[in-house]
Amino acid sequence: MNTQQLTYVIAVADCQSFSKAAEKLFVTQPSLSQYIHSIEKQLGVQLFDRSSSPIRLTDAGKLYVSWARKLLSMEEDMNNALSDLMGMQTGSVRIGASSFRVRCLLARSIAEFHEHHPGIRLSIQEADMRQLRELLGAAEIDFAIGTVSFEERNFHAETLAAERLYLAVSPKHPLTARLPEPLTAADICQATPHFLRQKPIDLRTAEHETFVAANAGEYDQESLNEVCRQTGFTPKIAYCVQTIETVFSFVCANMGIGLLPDSLIYYGNFREHPNYYLLPEDISVFGISLISKRNAYLSKAAEAYALLLKQLVDVGTWRMGGMQ
Repeated sequence: MNTQQLTYVIAVADCQSFSKAAEKLFVTQPSLSQYIHSIEKQLGVQLFDRSSSPIRLTDAGKLYVSWARKLLSMEEDMNNALSDLMGMQTGSVRIGASSFRVRCLLARSIAEFHEHHPGIRLSIQEADMRQLRELLGAAEIDFAIGTVSFEERNFHAETLAAERLYLAVSPKHPLTARLPEPLTAADICQATPHFLRQKPIDLRTAEHETFVAANAGEYDQESLNEVCRQTGFTPKIAYCVQTIETVFSFVCANMGIGLLPDSLIYYGNFREHPNYYLLPEDISVFGISLISKRNAYLSKAAEAYALLLKQLVDVGTWRMGGMQ
């Protein structure tokens, strides 16, 4: 049993398809199928039920994949421990976050870390928070970054920064007639006097309007429901779309109103913005946390990256690159 065998079986299990796994592994589908078949012959068990579509793991396959993930994680820890002895000349840091978070928070820190530690490989897993919890639990990533809290007995979370949700409304929407003068993206990014004087609105003003929500990510339909529930109503959702960026686009097109995080305003690099309205802190402010598994081995490289990220957040560098 070697690393390639473990990696290939896990890839097929994750993709639930030989063709998709082959594309991911940059091999041909026939050669991958033959390779998996030779592993099954060597083990004397069938790992995949090929009679279903998508293909599924057999009970033996589930056991194999569970141990394969543990073995690969142990190998990664061993390599990182050796790297620590060599003064961080080699090694890896494995980070997990949503695609929105990777684009809005991590790019600058990754570039700066690579400049200081060119021998360290940084790998990024883009996934929703449920999947990131599973990856952390299986020690397949060192950190997850996001706003969702995990169980304290299993995970440690350190707050990096605060993030605020704003009510976003198209200037063409009739609701604007019942709301105060809005904030612009420049007001928020530059903390203008108008921003500093702004008072929160009562979200119940939008109780009878239709919302746009994301069906995945940190600020999804469930998050929208919770914010509105705390205000005293259940939102009417006209469209449930894939990402928070799509929510932004739909709001701009006047297809509903939405709740958008300030990170998207800072980093979205959008030419046009909707109107923004401040909401009360108790329903709109969330902490962006660096989350790790308790008692997991953290290499010096992983600790160095975490320190760099916290330093960039502390001095506000992560906000650079937004509105000028």
